[in-house]
Amino acid sequence: MLLPLLFLIALTRIDGSSLPHIASPQDQSTQAEVARWTAQLKSGDQEQRRDAVMVLSRIDDDNAVSALISAVTDSSPSVRAHVLSALGERSETRVLPYIVARLTSDKDPYVRKAGAYALAKFSSPERTAGLIAGLKDKDQEVRGAAAVSLGDHPDPSAIAPLAAALSDKNEFVRAHAARALGVNGSSATPVVPALIKLLDSDRDGEVKRRAAAALGLIGDRSALPALERASGDSDSYLAEAARDAIRMIEGK
Repeated sequence: MLLPLLFLIALTRIDGSSLPHIASPQDQSTQAEVARWTAQLKSGDQEQRRDAVMVLSRIDDDNAVSALISAVTDSSPSVRAHVLSALGERSETRVLPYIVARLTSDKDPYVRKAGAYALAKFSSPERTAGLIAGLKDKDQEVRGAAAVSLGDHPDPSAIAPLAAALSDKNEFVRAHAARALGVNGSSATPVVPALIKLLDSDRDGEVKRRAAAALGLIGDRSALPALERASGDSDSYLAEAARDAIRMIEGK
């Protein structure tokens, strides 16, 4: 059998054509695994569907991604949330519209929160628009998740919405809006007065600490008097954050 095979290979090299792709045993095994768990996504049992999502999320295969996309509208909020988390780990452009759609339109706040967190590592106007919408969500945990994700990397187009979120009634949202503004560095200089106000008067210690850290990252010297005051605060963590910020600004 060896000689006919070698002859066939020689012929294909001579005429320039290629042999049809023959899936390796590993390819066939992956395809069979994806097919098996894709079928389980249609189970009437939500736990079985969620298990399928968890397995598919660990398979590096385009068909696995397509199967996950097909499950973004599952009837179970828990399944939908797990799907969004899995798609977020992929960071593939084609999954972005599906995540944004769940963040902005899903009726369940748990799912919307998962969508907000899933968008953290993406970078596009569509992603930013979705997270900005999330900052205005009626659910405080969704707003907080949006603020966290907007702090994953600098995004100047989010600075104004994040500045507005500094006055959110929820302290977690305020704290992470401040952190996200700091990530933007000197681009966030216009919001320094608002951050100083948080540092001086917010009722929550974590918000004040995040504001101090953000002011250090932004680096505007107008923040130094407020940071000097905070450096003597009875909250030792705040005092240390303020001193670190002062060192950052003075080192620039």
